[in-house]
Amino acid sequence: MFRKSLSVVLATASVMALQALASAPANAGAYGCTGSLVRSWPLPLKDAITKKTYYRSDIKLYYDARTGWNCAVLAKRPGLARYGVRTPMDIYMENDLMADDYVKNVKGKRDSDGGSFKYYAGPVKVYGKNLCVTIKAQHSDAEDNGGKPTYNGRLWLLRVACH
Repeated sequence: MFRKSLSVVLATASVMALQALASAPANAGAYGCTGSLVRSWPLPLKDAITKKTYYRSDIKLYYDARTGWNCAVLAKRPGLARYGVRTPMDIYMENDLMADDYVKNVKGKRDSDGGSFKYYAGPVKVYGKNLCVTIKAQHSDAEDNGGKPTYNGRLWLLRVACH
């Protein structure tokens, strides 16, 4: 009796674990990053007609404590409109050293990526050990038509992560 109950519990736990893995967001390596997810922020988009806010992408920030580097992407949410369709997206990240004019030749102070992407913009990488990072991202919900993009979603995150 005990063995049968234990088997049922283990089988149920295995199914639940597989479902959680299947629905989990992509790990750092899927975006070209290393390290652990520090935080994720939804990027709000505003409908031009109704003025309602909705979400189709997230800023994901990773930190690799071994190397001291931060890595960020602006990733579209699977299963929503425009996922897999090229839309204009930009992401920019800088560390505290950008504000210091006397620090001229420090590699890894800022990075950016922009263009029309099907799934995500980035990765962008800056050094972060004993520093804070700032991230700016914008996303257009209109398909890329070759003209100048109109961004209906922007997010500016000042000094969001300090390691």
